[in-house]
Amino acid sequence: MKKIVPLCALLAVCGCQQKVAVPNAQQLVADRALLTEWQRKCDTGEYSQLAATEKADLCATTQEATISVAQIQAGMKDSDFFKANSLRK
Repeated sequence: MKKIVPLCALLAVCGCQQKVAVPNAQQLVADRALLTEWQRKCDTGEYSQLAATEKADLCATTQEATISVAQIQAGMKDSDFFKANSLRK
């Protein structure tokens, strides 16, 4: 009986854990604060208790959104450069 009670308590705690709700890449691109928060979580190892494959799955959308934001910013920079050169002529 002494072994069953702690085991039941452990099962109850593990069963009540909430699954992490991962935002999709579109949500992360639209909300830069959310993207920054998820980048911090993935970079600092907040999910270090998870298996490597599960952590990779959680952080995949963050990496995808980071790449998208970098491409958008690079495109805007190129657009501004060409616009500035066109106006000079």
